[in-house]
Amino acid sequence: MLSRISLFFLGILAFVFVVLIASPATIIPPCDPVDPVTVYVVDLGLHSRLVLPDCDQGLIQYAYGDWRYFALNQQGLGSGVRALLIPTQGSLGRRRYANFSGLQQSVGSDTTILSFAVARDKVTALNQFLDQRFEDNIHTAIFNPQNHMIFVQDDLDYTLCHNSNHELVVWLKKLNCRVEGFVLLADFQLQVSH
Repeated sequence: MLSRISLFFLGILAFVFVVLIASPATIIPPCDPVDPVTVYVVDLGLHSRLVLPDCDQGLIQYAYGDWRYFALNQQGLGSGVRALLIPTQGSLGRRRYANFSGLQQSVGSDTTILSFAVARDKVTALNQFLDQRFEDNIHTAIFNPQNHMIFVQDDLDYTLCHNSNHELVVWLKKLNCRVEGFVLLADFQLQVSH
């Protein structure tokens, strides 16, 4: 039987955990990037995606998630619990847009889209990195008609400690952004430069 002190400490831990989950992570873009271009973070509630300008004047969206749950739409309780509790096959998704209007139409008006400027050379390097990572597994490619993305299996496992939002943070750091706060759910906010 747990003592009152143990229950008290468990209560404090539970409270701290809930506060951390409920607190948004803050994206801090680089100050005065050289040759700036606009990038976008699409916050879909539980997970997030990154949208970069591509070399054809369009946009390219990248997303990371669990292969079964995200790419194959096997979104039952079993797939969800498995994706959260054990390392599962990760997947990298990609979708192209002709322009920002196309992106807005695809995600809907109730979705949060954050936009900020980063250096063009950082975007080019990240695009090349993600394209290579995608092409390395192109033999596993499938099209998901629900979100109109093409997915490939990724070399990184999907886990509770490495989900779509954690992967987004890795990508943002490659763009010279900083991210402060607890990252588990897609509850990002943008720090406005002064």
